[in-house]
Formats: sequence, structure tokens, C-alpha cells
Amino acid sequence: MAQGSSRTVTMADVARHAGVSAATVSRALSGTRPMSPEIRSKVVEAAEELGYRVNLVGRMLRQRRSATAGLIVPDLDNPFFCALAQHLSRTFVPSGLDLLIFSADSNLDTELRGVQSFIDRQVDALVLIPFHEEESSGNVAVATGSVVTIQLDRRVPESDAHFVGCDNSHGMHLIRQHVSENVDTERQPVIFVGGDEISSSGKERLEGFQREFGTEALALNGSFDATWGISAAREILDRGFRSGTIVAAADVIALGITSHLHAQGLRVPEDFRVIGFDGVGVSHLAHPTLTTVRQPVEAMSRAIVSIVGSEEVGDTQTIRLEPELVVGESSPSTAEGG
Repeated sequence: MAQGSSRTVTMADVARHAGVSAATVSRALSGTRPMSPEIRSKVVEAAEELGYRVNLVGRMLRQRRSATAGLIVPDLDNPFFCALAQHLSRTFVPSGLDLLIFSADSNLDTELRGVQSFIDRQVDALVLIPFHEEESSGNVAVATGSVVTIQLDRRVPESDAHFVGCDNSHGMHLIRQHVSENVDTERQPVIFVGGDEISSSGKERLEGFQREFGTEALALNGSFDATWGISAAREILDRGFRSGTIVAAADVIALGITSHLHAQGLRVPEDFRVIGFDGVGVSHLAHPTLTTVRQPVEAMSRAIVSIVGSEEVGDTQTIRLEPELVVGESSPSTAEGG
């Protein structure tokens, strides 16, 4: 369509531009039936190039669908949740669904308000990262009673909602292998700096660490933020440690730890090795580069889109995907760094 034309772009225009039938365009833009990702992307690109706008109100009335999915995160202060939202939003594009994001602001009542707000807007699916492993159970139950609900990254146990997340236990096993092969733990003893224990991810990483390294290893728990990392590093030094291998439950914690160690004149990795967990969000800001367990956020996002796009109502799915260890300068693979 030439710029400046006043004629409304039609579905037939999009079909001609994409080289497909009008029916294919309808299916691709409505997301009502399975379709090859390549064809769907081709149609979406043609629609965007021509400036075609779907009549969403009319489509909602005809199909009782809103062409939207909701994502509720515990907070937007944690850069991992921001990165997760970005990856998921990008993966939703070919499906024709828009992803709307709501922050629970670390509050159960606000989390419930977000659930009810998305239900009232008749979203086609709700992706929820529960704020609290136990106390969010009622909010998750409200969601699952009204809409297809997928718990992401964190979960309420024994819920009827689907779950897609990282295999945290395997992540800690990867760290154990790395430490066993590359670290003199007599000189650099292993210390765990965890996040909170009110989330399943925080709890699973602590439990995974203790299975791999034993309960006698020092473990400190606080919150998933850099401020806690600084406080934890200060406590480790106050306990008399002048060298060690610090395993952080999140990259953002690792950044706080590293900054305090540097401020005290200690070297990473010569004095303290630092290992993170997440691999997206703030990990690229680390200096030296961070050794971390990278969550498979792309595969997690694809799994969620697959559940949302399924036309069959089946059993509740629990999908745990294996992460990978990314070796950086903060804990190198050779003895040279330590």
C-alpha cells in the first residue's frame, strides 16, 4: 500500500502480499489453529508491512478471545524478571497474541489484583511467577479456575496450573562439577549466598547446593538483589574468610558480592571465585566476566507458547529444562585464575 493512501488495508491485501490464501491469513492472525511458524511469521510480517490492523473488538465478540496473554511477575526490580518478560514477549509475536505485563510488587494482595484484572480482561492465557511458594496458592487457584495458567520459574506445589522452569538441581550439579575439576577447596572453601526461601527457586537452589556440597558448607540466605550480595560479602569477610568460592543463587547477588570484594581490595578470582545463576539480565555487566548457570529462557518461552497454543485440553504439564554452565573469568576452568 503506497504511503498516504486512505484505503483501508484488507485481509485480502495481506494474503496477496504474503502469497497465501485469505483463510491462511485469518488463521495466522487469529492463532486459532496450529500452523507452521514460518508461514505465521510470513503473514505477520506482511500485515505489519501493509499496516493491517485486526479488528480486535469484533474478533473478541466472535471468538470470545482477547488476543492477549498476561504475565505477572513478583517485581520489576529484579533484572532477571525483566529479561524473562522480554524473551517471552518476543516468543509470543508469531502467535498473534500480545503479552501484557503486571508487577505484583512483592505483595500477595497486589498479585491477586493482577490475576483478577487479567481474568476480567478475558486474556487467553495467564503466565504467573508466584511471589510466595505457599501463600500464593490461593491466587494461583483463582487463576486456574478461570483461564489457562502456566507457572513460570517459580511454582506453588501441587497446583493444577502448568509449570515451566529451570532444573535448579541440575544447575547446582553443574556448579559442583566445575568446582571439583577446577578449584582447590582447601584454599578456596565453598560458600553459598542464597536468595529468599519463600520462593520455590530460592528453596530449590539452597537444597541443590546442600545436596552437592553438604550441609556443613556455610550457607547464607537473604533476598534476590545486589544489596543483599553486598551484605553477604561483608558478613563473609567479618567471619574471617580471606579466600573462597562463593556460589550465588542469582547473578544480581553475585554482582553485589563482587563489588564489595573489589571495594575491600580483594581480587576475583585470585582470592575469591564467584559463581552466579541465571545467565540473563545483568550477567553481562559483571567485571570480571561471570561464571554462571544460564537458564534456558528461550526454550522455556517456547514451551509456554506451545501450551498456550495447544487446542487439546490435557493433563497438567510440568516441564523442567536443563541449564548450561557458562564459564567466565570470575571462576575460570584452569587453575591459573586461582
